[in-house]
Amino acid sequence: MSKLIDVKILNPFFTSSFEVISEMAEGAKVTKGKLSLTDSSKFKSKGLAVIIGVTGVIEGRVILDMPISVAVKLASLMNFEEITKSNELVRSSLGELGNMISGKAVSRLMEQGYQLNITPPSVFEGEGVTVSDTFSQQNIQAPLILDFGVIDVNLALRFV
Repeated sequence: MSKLIDVKILNPFFTSSFEVISEMAEGAKVTKGKLSLTDSSKFKSKGLAVIIGVTGVIEGRVILDMPISVAVKLASLMNFEEITKSNELVRSSLGELGNMISGKAVSRLMEQGYQLNITPPSVFEGEGVTVSDTFSQQNIQAPLILDFGVIDVNLALRFV
């Protein structure tokens, strides 16, 4: 039986998400929305989802989810060039964004003594794509609200 995840494990992911997205979306206002908890681990994408696995003494996944229009605008800001539609550069940029966020969060947790790793990012495109896992009964979502849309940070984590 696994223990429920403590807020001290969740905070580094949400804090890192806010910091990295604020930095990458330079010039855009980023505000934190209200946390929500769902009992189901089933998740449906809004358009583009970046999934990063977490392994070690904690296991689970981090999903950054956003509409395609938000992904395209964010990739434009990250790459300092105008991008008008989803393409490989958008997917690659958002995968790297997920890596930066998860890497920063895991580094903070490792400083506290947790032995963790992250998997390479997987990027899925398509509205309504369902992601489900068998190990988690909780999904905690924190929206980050930007001038041009919302990015949802979804966590499903547990102690091993």
